[in-house]
Amino acid sequence: MPSPYIAEVQTAHWTSDGIRDAFRSAGFDVRDWPLTQHLEKNIPADQVFFSPKFSKLFGLQYKAIYRNKEDFWPLDRAQHEVLQRYPWIFYSCSELRDVADHGMALHLARFYRPRFEFRPDLPTAGLFRGGHPYFRWGTFYRALKECRVGVRVQSQDELRELLTPVVGTARFREVRQMGEFLLADFERRTVFAERLF
Repeated sequence: MPSPYIAEVQTAHWTSDGIRDAFRSAGFDVRDWPLTQHLEKNIPADQVFFSPKFSKLFGLQYKAIYRNKEDFWPLDRAQHEVLQRYPWIFYSCSELRDVADHGMALHLARFYRPRFEFRPDLPTAGLFRGGHPYFRWGTFYRALKECRVGVRVQSQDELRELLTPVVGTARFREVRQMGEFLLADFERRTVFAERLF
């Protein structure tokens, strides 16, 4: 049975830390919200990030690298199909194979749009032969800044529309709290009086 080099929860934690640090180093206030397993069934991301400074929202579905004859990231068909309905959520595929490299987690991540046809494993090699192009962090950050990835959110209504598909099925309280947290320090550094939901 194949096993990950490092547990997904750990690679996700280190990658998320790297993202927060990268934004803060660039002078941004960034908010992130880890999704519970219940919410993740409806919003197919492990972590949602929002930057009030440039009003961008993006989500990541983390994948740890597994070893077998060849290294790969295992994918789930149902999750992949749901993920394709959210153009602002990306796979974050970690290449971490050694815990000593944890400080490089962000730079050892590949960010994939889930637009490709499902396969049970995403290989690490041969991805450009009719395969799946990916971003490294620097390119992903630039694309986010240039509005080529993520979603620009300028109002409560826009964020509500992005999260609406989950309101009826996910735990209402969690979704409401996520919306309040992500919008708590919006572009004008004010707190909205109304609740998102």
